[in-house]
Amino acid sequence: MTQTRFWIAGCAISLLWAGTISMASAADPALEGSVRKAVSPQAQSWLSDPTVVGAVKSQNAKHAGIAQSKIDEMDNQWKAAAKAGGANPAFDAVSSNAVSKQLKQVVADSKGRIVEILLMDDHGLNVGQTAGTSDYWQGDEPKWQKIFTGNADLYMTDPEKDDKSGAMLTEASVPVLDPAGKQKIGVAMIVLDTAKLGQ
Repeated sequence: MTQTRFWIAGCAISLLWAGTISMASAADPALEGSVRKAVSPQAQSWLSDPTVVGAVKSQNAKHAGIAQSKIDEMDNQWKAAAKAGGANPAFDAVSSNAVSKQLKQVVADSKGRIVEILLMDDHGLNVGQTAGTSDYWQGDEPKWQKIFTGNADLYMTDPEKDDKSGAMLTEASVPVLDPAGKQKIGVAMIVLDTAKLGQ
């Protein structure tokens, strides 16, 4: 490998490590532009709504100093219940809380542009959600890591075809900020129907 190639490869690795590149940006910058517009604070005013911000801050306070072993325990219980397909009290508690109800209304009012919303706290634990998830802890996944512990203001996946609807969906994660101090308090993942972004 030439010195120039080493330099180019090193730059690419550095950018990826810093979390400043979203998965789809290099492949389709036009799509990234549409997604950025769709998930901007101006387009998604609920990101700074007192109910949303309050729910994240409340859970952050509740889980302050929580041990990773406790996170793993809660996550494993959630996973086991989800896999068994039976009762999942932890999921029911999250999916029926006030912020989840508000997020479900956001999805309903989006006219199909938003398919799903998942709200996470500063540990990557679910705060509110509009659909089922196989796990409770997202802190080991790029959708939380790239935004909360990385430097990215957007992390998005390449579009994939949904088996049920046939729509091409992309997951876009953005930070949730405390409007008072502008500090990052959580992450929101918004699943978008790419065909409806311009509507």
